[in-house]
Amino acid sequence: MKNNLLLGTSNPGKIKEIKFYIEHFNLFTDRNIIDLSTFSEIGEPEENGSTFEENSIIKSTFFFKKTNCLTLSDDSGFIVEEMENFPGIKTARVAKEMGSEQKVVEYIFSKKTQEKKISATFYCSLSLIGQETYKVVTGNITGFIIPHKKGNAGFGYDPFFIPLHSKKTFAEMGNKKKMKLSHRFEAFKILSAIQK
Repeated sequence: MKNNLLLGTSNPGKIKEIKFYIEHFNLFTDRNIIDLSTFSEIGEPEENGSTFEENSIIKSTFFFKKTNCLTLSDDSGFIVEEMENFPGIKTARVAKEMGSEQKVVEYIFSKKTQEKKISATFYCSLSLIGQETYKVVTGNITGFIIPHKKGNAGFGYDPFFIPLHSKKTFAEMGNKKKMKLSHRFEAFKILSAIQK
């Protein structure tokens, strides 16, 4: 497993985006990119960190120890500062508990009934952990959450988020345009600068 890079996620949307960024920034050219489907019954760590960075590190450390592969993991989500940084590190879990991303957005707008859009910041923390490697970076992008879905592309909250200086949600943009505006792009840009 020495020349492999393990992507520490089973989320198909994330795997697709991470592979795009690895290629876009010409990273890990000497490694074979694999994901968790390579391993059977590997399990998942308990994400009990208090920040996106901590949860990303928990994931990379867990999968590195299980596989002895250099591991790249991400933890991402968004915060609404006006709501005490809700949903924050629990972005994915809250959607699962409430039933969908739409339900989370409806809950946010139920607290801000006069608003047509609500300021939010999306974060992506990447951690790269291996035998002699320990790197952690975070990128973010600000914009607005809207109450109703717009667009069919992407995944997660993409149909509800309009980045600053744009009139389209991530889900309305062409895939490549979204990829170069996202919080994950910002994180990979930083990783690229320290990895080369």
